[in-house]
Amino acid sequence: MTRLVEIQSHIGGMGELRDIVGAMRSLAGLRLQEAQRALPGVRRYTEAVAAGLASTLLLMAEPEPAKAAEGRRALVLCTAEHGFVGGFNERLIGDAKANLDPGDALFVIGSRGAALALERLQPPVWTHPMASRGAGAPETIRRLMDALYHGIAHGGVGRVEVMFYRYRQGGSPTIERRLLLPLDLAMLSAKQPRQPPLHNLQPIPLHEKLMAEYVFALLTEAAVESIASENAARFAAMESAYDNVSKKLEELRQEANQARQSEITTELIDLITGAEALNNG
Repeated sequence: MTRLVEIQSHIGGMGELRDIVGAMRSLAGLRLQEAQRALPGVRRYTEAVAAGLASTLLLMAEPEPAKAAEGRRALVLCTAEHGFVGGFNERLIGDAKANLDPGDALFVIGSRGAALALERLQPPVWTHPMASRGAGAPETIRRLMDALYHGIAHGGVGRVEVMFYRYRQGGSPTIERRLLLPLDLAMLSAKQPRQPPLHNLQPIPLHEKLMAEYVFALLTEAAVESIASENAARFAAMESAYDNVSKKLEELRQEANQARQSEITTELIDLITGAEALNNG
């Protein structure tokens, strides 16, 4: 096989690789846009539920002074489901390691992150694939809440926290840790309205239902934030890979041109040499 044929073969392979990377970049961009469109609505819903929950405090008896939560802590990690996200999972696992105690129960959403947590942290008590799109986040969170409530009821869990990437448009995502249970009454008290709300349910059942919905909203927001951040990281990685493959492809094309010119020059020299030999003969 001549040098030119080898280079042309490499060009074909690099072209296919660039098409694949380009497709992955486009898919990541599409899912990032979907999550971006969903985030404002999810955030508003969380705020609305928080305001409703805060209003029920006016219907309740004066709360007792806050006590330290009894039982072990459950830490929920929202990690990436798929690869090509750079150090997305490594950073989150590193921060979790700095905040994780030996007795904590680890809940991990995201297959890649769960494998990394098993290697670098401790065996998770529960794992589940992260939704690939924002529309699938609620179903994932319902399964997580079932596992959390089971842990609270039977596993001695007294405190629940979640760690996730908060998406920043135009900037790098930041890792956020948020307390879910017990509720932050000081934060809710700041949202209290002046007048008690109109209600049909009894105060305690109403408060409990809104509390469950609030935790659900917070976890759904964390999941959608994580999905947006994951796809932003993948888009950036694929953008860099696409540029690198394009540069390599251009280098191969230049090498192909040089090899072609070299072959043409060699053929011309052979023709001239052959013609001179005939003339001399």
